Amino acid sequence: MVDSRTESSAARSGGPLRLRRELALLGGALAFGVLVIPLLIWLAGHATLGPYTHGDTGPGFGPLTLYGDYLSGLGHGWLMYWAVAVGPVLLLIAVRLWLALIRHMPRD
Repeated sequence: MVDSRTESSAARSGGPLRLRRELALLGGALAFGVLVIPLLIWLAGHATLGPYTHGDTGPGFGPLTLYGDYLSGLGHGWLMYWAVAVGPVLLLIAVRLWLALIRHMPRD
């Protein structure tokens, strides 16, 4: 026999569809942090500091060299590289928590 409290709770939360949506949203935020944010960092650095060169690579390989260095930093587990990667996820979670707190605040 199905408990009515469990059934109504699952109906309110949306069940597997909501979980899939949440995972897709968080996955998209992580992909944005891994793929787009480094390019934006490169664009800002290129505009203010000039070409990005590392070692013997010449100018023109800037974004590709930066991506190589970035993925290497992620592979080594360096904190600042992971902060860039998960930054959009953490920002999304913080905004959602803030909105949830505002929704549950008592109204005057």
